Amino acid sequence: MKYDNPLIVRWEYASEERLQNRNAILRSLSTGTNPEQAAFDAVAELKPKRVVDIGCGLGELGERFAKELGAEVRGVDISPRMVELARARGVDAQIGDAERLPFGDDSFDCAFAGWVLYHVPNLAQALSECARVLTKDGTLVAASVCDDNLSEVWALFGGRARQPLSFTRENGEALLQPFFTQVERRDIDGEMVFPDTEALRAFVASTIDGAHLAPQVPAISEPFHATTRHVIFVASAPLH
Repeated sequence: MKYDNPLIVRWEYASEERLQNRNAILRSLSTGTNPEQAAFDAVAELKPKRVVDIGCGLGELGERFAKELGAEVRGVDISPRMVELARARGVDAQIGDAERLPFGDDSFDCAFAGWVLYHVPNLAQALSECARVLTKDGTLVAASVCDDNLSEVWALFGGRARQPLSFTRENGEALLQPFFTQVERRDIDGEMVFPDTEALRAFVASTIDGAHLAPQVPAISEPFHATTRHVIFVASAPLH
C-alpha cells in the first residue's frame, strides 16, 4: 500500500473517526517531546502574520496558529470532511490540492505541512507550490516520520510490508534543497508505551496500512514499548 495513492488518501480521510482515534492514542500513550508541539513551536518561532496550513486535516494546529499566534490562517485539504471540520474550528479552509495551491505568488510568510507531504503523488510539484506561495523570506515548516517509526510494533508481524514513504526524516532535506536556500532538520524521538493488548490492538486498528493486522496482535503480559521517530524540517528563503 502506498501512502501517496490518491484513492487510499481520499478513502482514509473521507471521515474523521480513524484519524481521531489514531491521534488520541498517540497523544495518550506517548512520552518524550510532543511532535505536534514541536511543530507548533517551529511555526511560533517565525512570528508569522499569514500562514497556509497544507493538508489542514481536523484544523487543530491551524486553530492554534490563529488563536495563540494571532496569525491569519488559510487551510487547504483534499477532503471535504476535513475542510468542514477545520471550518468548524474557525479556520478559513477550502478544498484544494497541494500540487495546485489555490493562492497567488508571495501570499504567505509561513507554510505548514504537518504529516501530509508523503501523501502527495507529485512531491516535487507540491514543494514547488509551497515555495511559490511564500514570500522571498518566507518559511516552510514540514513534519514527517522515519520509515522505521514504531518499528517494534510492526516487528510483531514480521516487519512492515508497505513501500517506503516518499517524504521522511531520511530524505526530506535532499528533497527540500532544490526549492529552499536553507533547510534545518530537527529530529524528535520518543516512545509509546502500550499498557495492555487492548491498547496495542486499538492502535494497530487505527493505522492506515496496518488495520487489517489488528486481530493478529499477540497478547502481551507487560507494557510494550515502541520508539517514535518524527522530524520537523524548517526550510527558509524559497528559491522562486
